[in-house]
Amino acid sequence: MSQQNLEVVTRIYEELNSHQAFPPELFAPDCVTDLTEVSLDFGVLHGVDASQKALAPYFGTFDDFHVAAEVLHADEQLVVTAIRDGGRIRGSGAEVWNRYFHAWTLRDGRVVRLSSHTDREEAFRAVGLAD
Repeated sequence: MSQQNLEVVTRIYEELNSHQAFPPELFAPDCVTDLTEVSLDFGVLHGVDASQKALAPYFGTFDDFHVAAEVLHADEQLVVTAIRDGGRIRGSGAEVWNRYFHAWTLRDGRVVRLSSHTDREEAFRAVGLAD
């Protein structure tokens, strides 16, 4: 099961790199995305469409948005990743790169919860794990 979850999360990052979009079929209809720690503007979003709509302007900031992930933990329900995202700012030569941690909860091969964190320990705590 953890291999399946890794494949789901990997595919999501691949879709973000190629289309700057979440593949809706990999998210449960009642999924929750918690961006409270990284952006008070977004907070907690319900449903993949709400997440996509909220994050589209962020993705659109870049001419060549890219996200790279390192898996820190994976089991039957949880995946925690360290990510680096960013790229060249649209219309300029300047590049911006951010480092975050994602805490994923999956059920039946679909994301039910995703939270973003600036701190590794917080990402592990978000899914009930002590690092």
